[in-house]
Amino acid sequence: MKKVIRTAAMIALMFATATSMANDEKLSLESKKESKSLVFEMDAQKETFIKLFDAENHIIYSESVSAISYSKKFNLENVADGNYYFTTEDALRKVTYTISVRNSDVEIVSRKENAKPVFKIKDQIVYLNLLNLSKKDVKIEIYDSSNRLVFTEKRENEMIIEKAMNFNNAYNDQYTVVVKDNENTYYENILIN
Repeated sequence: MKKVIRTAAMIALMFATATSMANDEKLSLESKKESKSLVFEMDAQKETFIKLFDAENHIIYSESVSAISYSKKFNLENVADGNYYFTTEDALRKVTYTISVRNSDVEIVSRKENAKPVFKIKDQIVYLNLLNLSKKDVKIEIYDSSNRLVFTEKRENEMIIEKAMNFNNAYNDQYTVVVKDNENTYYENILIN
């Protein structure tokens, strides 16, 4: 019975992930070499944060977008030669583009997409789902408001990470769930009263 429930949950997670990615199909960044610019286009149904920053993490441009259809041209005529990063981030994923600016040439070097964990809270139980396509090691930790570690667990070589954390018998406090992979750290605050 447990195996049937787990399989159904995995299928539901994959379906939800595929559906969410299908809903915001259009996400593109193109370099316009002849004008030393970038053109970003997106169709989204949820709030998305976009940022353009340099190699020293100085933010050049930042905006919160909640429009269904969005397009913007970024003029890079006045930026120094070097590497820049353009990110889009919503509740489910973060996409990072690495951009190289050399003389009058603008080139998109790479595109990297990371799925973010999904948290659901119901009846003081926190459900965590993470699509971990690279099967990297993932560490789950819970800290109380005094920054004391109250739970830790390491998951290895798993593509779909599911965890239900029961706070029914926990002390009234604010807890922070921390999910770490090799590259990113995600936080979710839980108030138990």
